[in-house]
Amino acid sequence: MRAISRGTVAGPYLDEMDAGTNAILAPVFDPLLPDRLFPPLPGQTYAERYDNALAIQRGMDRAFDDQHPYISTTLQGAGELASDAAFKLPSGRAADTALAGIKGFGSGEGGFSNRAEQAFHDALEEAVEGFGMDALERRGMMPTQAGPEAHRKAGARALTRALLRAGSRNGGGGGW
Repeated sequence: MRAISRGTVAGPYLDEMDAGTNAILAPVFDPLLPDRLFPPLPGQTYAERYDNALAIQRGMDRAFDDQHPYISTTLQGAGELASDAAFKLPSGRAADTALAGIKGFGSGEGGFSNRAEQAFHDALEEAVEGFGMDALERRGMMPTQAGPEAHRKAGARALTRALLRAGSRNGGGGGW
């Protein structure tokens, strides 16, 4: 369930929301719950409890991703599809790029500058991938798909192959 929700539009922010909820509720519920089933959340202040809860949330996500990489990716993809269908997000290159930036901001870990950097990186990656796929379709290197998001990975692979072929014709090396 957690992996599916991580694929939704709000997914990148879930670890922070869970950590905030846990940090607020810990002083009330920790004394009521048995320690052997629910270990108390360490920390005297809200900030300490939040940092500890955030580390726990991210640790659980990393552990699941490491133990079940294919299942995690598949479940997150299902969450993304369900989220897109439920929220009827706008389509088009600008909307895809903006959404990638929003998700990137949420997936950045650290301070604001790290989040802004991740948002820029993800938005730029989405824009380059999208424009590259459009160029491949115009040149006839990739057949036009039924929908704007269909076979996105196939397009990315075709773009990679085209760039590798172009690099090998120009002396190889790829010196970007």
